[in-house]
Amino acid sequence: MENQVKVTVISPAAQEKAKLRVAAYARVSSDSADQLNSYLAQVDYYTRHIGENPDWELADVYADEGISGLSTRKRDEFNRMMADCRAGKIDRVLVKSVSRFARNAQDTLYFMRELLRLGVTIHFEKENVDTGKLTSEQTAAIYAAFAQMESTAHSGNMRASVRMRMEKGIFTPSSMPYGYRLNGLEPEIVPEEAQVVRQIFGLALRGQGHTEITKWLNESGVERGHGWERWHCSMVSYILSNRFYTGDSDWHKTCATDTLPIRQVKNRGQKPKYYVEDDHPGIISREAFQRAQEQIAARKGQFYRGSAPSDSVYAGHIFCGCCGCACRRKVTRDVVYWVCNRRDDSKDLCPIPQIPEATLTAAVLRLHNKLLLHGAGILQPLLEQLREVRERELRSNSRLSDIDKEIAHISGQNLALSRLKSKGCIDSALALSQADGLSRKLRDLRRLRRKLLETAGGDEQIRATEAMLDYLEAARWQDEADPEWFGSLVDRITVASAEEVTFQLPNGLELAERLV
Repeated sequence: MENQVKVTVISPAAQEKAKLRVAAYARVSSDSADQLNSYLAQVDYYTRHIGENPDWELADVYADEGISGLSTRKRDEFNRMMADCRAGKIDRVLVKSVSRFARNAQDTLYFMRELLRLGVTIHFEKENVDTGKLTSEQTAAIYAAFAQMESTAHSGNMRASVRMRMEKGIFTPSSMPYGYRLNGLEPEIVPEEAQVVRQIFGLALRGQGHTEITKWLNESGVERGHGWERWHCSMVSYILSNRFYTGDSDWHKTCATDTLPIRQVKNRGQKPKYYVEDDHPGIISREAFQRAQEQIAARKGQFYRGSAPSDSVYAGHIFCGCCGCACRRKVTRDVVYWVCNRRDDSKDLCPIPQIPEATLTAAVLRLHNKLLLHGAGILQPLLEQLREVRERELRSNSRLSDIDKEIAHISGQNLALSRLKSKGCIDSALALSQADGLSRKLRDLRRLRRKLLETAGGDEQIRATEAMLDYLEAARWQDEADPEWFGSLVDRITVASAEEVTFQLPNGLELAERLV
């Protein structure tokens, strides 16, 4: 008889399903009074919203304070949220709309893809787009493009508002030139600085040049003010060319481009300009200003050999590869050249000959159009490498890590306080008072964190690379060197020889180009 085997079936223990860790990201009002209420309102909303789903738990609420969505670079809370996602603390992110996440299509897609690689999904509530669904990224790309258009339109509205104030003669610049300060919305003369301005114009009228005036100011111990220790020729030149000192205002000398990335360029007639007489108290007379301009022009005609000073797109950008001197523009027999300053003094001082401007322009245009075709394939991998290196540096920075932990701790306290308030466990006035103190601590910590990031460096190269990619994304084939795009791609031109130049791009990358 076979032995009977007794089998006891043990039912599996009921395992508690792991909850999805859900975070929320928002941008709140920049107004200090509204900011606290807005932040608490956001926390209350997302606490209730996430709490209603039994499969979710609130990871944190990240709220940047009134910072533009055009770029993610200065959004500390956004960057902290990304760091927490990379650390595996978040499974899902809720955002009110695509425009709250970012108003730049490239940034939106870049961070969406990174979060998807990390296994973190995003739900854009307004558009009802969920990146966890296979077809959502394409939809989000469309919304991101609309968000970018919305941002561009908003910037256009702001610029239109400024132009309307200029047309009505009620525009007030946000900062005043040396010699003035703002008293409310009215320019007011600073007596001691105004005296220096009069002395500068007096010296110019007696025939002294910018270099001589600058030397006199520094040797006389005249205070520059505004955090500057010394006077420079550029400041003297700015004062002597600024009609503001006559009591008249000349507005819209520079203007913003209409497309992203938005850049300030010299207004060469592409936008209207505005001239307002007797707009504010003057420091010098119009007659003295005009005589000073005539005196300066006469000196330029006397001392600039072979060429008049130029507002050429290349001015200040071309240097000699042999001796490192700046190159100057000169005209010989109606042909424009760029030549090393030492070479121009004597051929024995530098072996590199003068280069025709037309030859340089041809090389610049070849560079532009090559980057238009192949730049993204070079710059995008470089940008990803720079971001990875930057992220490793930040993770290894113990001070930043401590600050991030403190920010997370205080944010947790703020979150707990909001939960107590929403449940009626604490008086609203007391909650606001305590939350105000926590918010002040958060602002101080974020300010300290921003200073540490600026001190650490590295961000400038990333920002420059991003700006170049932004330009190339919307650029078209060029057949002339234009200041509106030249500065976006070229920082410095080094003439290596009669046959070759080296272009240094704004992010430090160097590319050689033949002169043919």
